[in-house]
Amino acid sequence: MASRQIINGPFARNLRVSAGCFATKRTSTVLASQSRSFAYASVNHAEEYKQAMDGRHGQQLQLAYKEGEKYENAAFDPFEAYRIEEDEAQEALPDTDNEADGDDDADDYEEEDDDEEEGEEAIPTKSMYKKDGSVRRTRAELVSLKAGAPAGGKFAIINLYGSQHKVTVDDVVILNKLRPVEKWAVGTTHTLTADDENLLLMGSQEQTLVGMPFVNGGEVDVMVEEITRDKKVIIFKKKRRKNYRKKNGHKREVTFLRVLDIRFPENA
Repeated sequence: MASRQIINGPFARNLRVSAGCFATKRTSTVLASQSRSFAYASVNHAEEYKQAMDGRHGQQLQLAYKEGEKYENAAFDPFEAYRIEEDEAQEALPDTDNEADGDDDADDYEEEDDDEEEGEEAIPTKSMYKKDGSVRRTRAELVSLKAGAPAGGKFAIINLYGSQHKVTVDDVVILNKLRPVEKWAVGTTHTLTADDENLLLMGSQEQTLVGMPFVNGGEVDVMVEEITRDKKVIIFKKKRRKNYRKKNGHKREVTFLRVLDIRFPENA
């Protein structure tokens, strides 16, 4: 079970005293390793956030949202009032006295519908992500974000193979090619936890969890979206007056990770 600790001045001093001012280097290392993944500091700032939203900051956000509301309404259609609904169109059709002829006509219409369905092609649906990996947003959302509206909620700082990244849901993380490829194949999903020493910090609008050094109980789900090569880097070497010039190009192999979800510890 993860333990929550509020770190303050007296607690830190007592911790140093309990560890022993005259303890050997080996003893202090053992103490640090024993508590490295079983605790995190919790900072609750929900009250401060509420006060900020009730004050000037909240008023500025309301103005940002109102800026986007201008573009939420549908575009004006001058022919809206002249459209005929299906029920009205059927009532306007003339009725035929001959039922047999009507049945034949119905059969003809069904055959035509079948032919149209066979000839129709499936219309591809739009992906929720653009070609550059960013999330598709409406014009109202883009205007609100440009005016200063906040972009998201939960975030986390993850550590993957020596590099740290601050991420939120739907972000794309570009890393050096992760190995083994069988484990990090395209389409596979992975959960980053404190047990793998990957989760350093988590936060939201109400609280922040600081790992000591890892946040035990928290989880971040990622998916391998693509394995490709990065942009070419030119390496040019020259020695003057030696008739020496050398030009090489290099493309590093990279892995794209898409952040799917961020989950706080249950007792946070």
